[in-house]
Amino acid sequence: MIERIFIPTVNRPNDQITYNSLPDELKGRVTLVVQEWERDQYTYDCDYLVLPSELNDKDHLCLAKTRDIIHKAGRTMKYCMVDDDIIMIRRNAKYWNQEPNMEKSKRKATDDDMMDMFQLFDQWLDDPKVSFCSPAHIEFAPDSREYCSNAAMTSFGFYNGPDFSDVLDDLPTTVVRYGEDTLFILSLLARGYGNRISNVFCNDNLSLKGKLIDTVWANSSYNAVWDDHNRIQALFPRYFIVLLDEKNNRIDGGFRNYGKVEVKYKKCFNSYHRNLMYNRMFKT
Repeated sequence: MIERIFIPTVNRPNDQITYNSLPDELKGRVTLVVQEWERDQYTYDCDYLVLPSELNDKDHLCLAKTRDIIHKAGRTMKYCMVDDDIIMIRRNAKYWNQEPNMEKSKRKATDDDMMDMFQLFDQWLDDPKVSFCSPAHIEFAPDSREYCSNAAMTSFGFYNGPDFSDVLDDLPTTVVRYGEDTLFILSLLARGYGNRISNVFCNDNLSLKGKLIDTVWANSSYNAVWDDHNRIQALFPRYFIVLLDEKNNRIDGGFRNYGKVEVKYKKCFNSYHRNLMYNRMFKT
């Protein structure tokens, strides 16, 4: 069973999109992760994890440190970590040659859909090949497969904490602000911990679409993103590439149009198994 649903949040005591969209059965598993200075503003009937007083939105690495605390709190359990501004979507089964289960191509997830998703991901985390999983981002086009493996995850992750608890303290979880989730995924894949991404269930991030006030990334700058992307590239030069044009300028696109990157998730995961096989073959 997915024991805990951690929702990190700030400046949204009256605007909990993710929490309010959950069925009551799942609300009982929620832990809202809040900064100490605003704890008394939250009145939701759920569990709370209050961050240390020195950890607040004045800290450049606040989100990365918050997620690090959540991963360590969940290291003995199956848990979920999800942004506070997520709407869940289910796609029509017709995309996978099944009987259509809705009128249109997709719909906002019902309570039953949400329960189906949690049950599915709980089963996936029992698979020795899957240590973490996620719904796809709604912007990704429907795939001919119901899921893909060792790929990008965004905004909504499910984790089998005991799988990677023994390496968690060694991961670079608080090195960057921008791309810290990508760095975490690469760090796990590079150690042989696989993931799985559902194409049936998708998440829609309202802040990224401008439908909700952005409380985390509003003060981002080109130089800060550039610095963090270069740090990730230094750690994973074969699998995280900052894309440049012929004049060594960043190619438009990516986060806030500050520049595109290329991330080779599957190659990162496969490199671990190639190295493992090589070491077994030539072990002396």
